[in-house]
Amino acid sequence: RTSRAQHIEADRAKLWHPYAATPGAPCLPVRSAEGVRLELEDGTQLIDGMSSWWAAVHGYRVPELDRAVADQLSSVAHVMFGGLTHRLISAF
Repeated sequence: RTSRAQHIEADRAKLWHPYAATPGAPCLPVRSAEGVRLELEDGTQLIDGMSSWWAAVHGYRVPELDRAVADQLSSVAHVMFGGLTHRLISAF
């Protein structure tokens, strides 16, 4: 396992975070998420007030959604709805 510093350096070297508040600022390493809370690797807990629209509406680790995602991944990871669809989505 890499250290926190190695993780942040690798992240900075390889990834683009287009929605970061300040370009070039270090990202906070998240260990887990549940409900509206994020837990950082150092144990700090934050309320996610900037989440994606899906997490803002539903929260994190909702059992029904987690099961649906696992089922979906066994077939196809992602289909954009720009003129495409998938059978599993129409089953809801």
